Amino acid sequence: MKQRIEWLAVLRGLNILLVVMVHVQLVDMSTGQNHAFCNALSFPFHPIRMPLFIFISGGLLYLSRIRKDISTKALYKDKFQRIMIPFVFFVVVYYLIKCVFNQFAKTPIELSWTNFLESFVYYRGHSSQSLWFLAVLMFLMLLYPLFRYLCDNKYRMICFLLFCSGIFFIDTDLESRWNVFYILEVQHYLVYFFFGIFFFRFELYKYLTSIPALCILILLYAACYYFSLGLLTSIIGICMMCSLCLKIGTYLPNLFSSFREYIFQIYLMSLPFQNFVELILWKHFFYNEQLLLLFYAINLMSGLFIPVMISKLVERCPYKYLRLCFGLQ
Repeated sequence: MKQRIEWLAVLRGLNILLVVMVHVQLVDMSTGQNHAFCNALSFPFHPIRMPLFIFISGGLLYLSRIRKDISTKALYKDKFQRIMIPFVFFVVVYYLIKCVFNQFAKTPIELSWTNFLESFVYYRGHSSQSLWFLAVLMFLMLLYPLFRYLCDNKYRMICFLLFCSGIFFIDTDLESRWNVFYILEVQHYLVYFFFGIFFFRFELYKYLTSIPALCILILLYAACYYFSLGLLTSIIGICMMCSLCLKIGTYLPNLFSSFREYIFQIYLMSLPFQNFVELILWKHFFYNEQLLLLFYAINLMSGLFIPVMISKLVERCPYKYLRLCFGLQ
């Protein structure tokens, strides 16, 4: 149990690092596009970062709730507080940030009451675009009674995993007005979420602890990535990351300990600080190709550690509902 928690903590830290890395944007003035250096570091992990985030959420649901037979009512109450309260709070915060910095934004929005209210329901083209994950995650949590039922029988679980894999390939129009709360995206992430439950239910990590297993997964991932095999690329990538962190957790159990306990808060808060570094500091004040590596590090560190510092301050606040707004107890 101890080893499993250690490697899982390392995995969570690595995952949020990949998420923040992909949001590092530093414009190359000669092209007007994100610098090739930033893309080169993040692109190999595109098939992994959000599927892994969802996978970990499913795995933690099994470990902390399903396995302990927590009631549906208790689960719904907990997830409403931990997901929906931060969601509503940060929709407002992100809109206010857009109001102040809209002139600097790469994708300015229409500042109106209609746009503000739509931000709670539709995300593409709105200030709340980066918060789609919370809406999708809440939909997945609402399926908790189904997951509890499925976990009682391995054949049910296998059949449902195959079903999730099948609906993944159904094409949906994410721009549709029917896509309220990003519900049409749930089918694309259900397979990763349930794979997380399946993975920990049957302790599949036990088969990924050896060096040969890690090497094979790296080769398979490289092949799947090269041939753009979509879902298979992401599943192999998830297993590869699990295998890697199983090894790392043995020798460096405290890796990423400076921020891995606040991955939810980093996800919620990192983007505005990273955008400030890119759009204000880099683009308007300090643009210099010789400073690229320095500003890459500044962008990355601001996305990781400013949210951690804010979270630590909020944790000291005596007002429970303010802490809940940040996803803290």
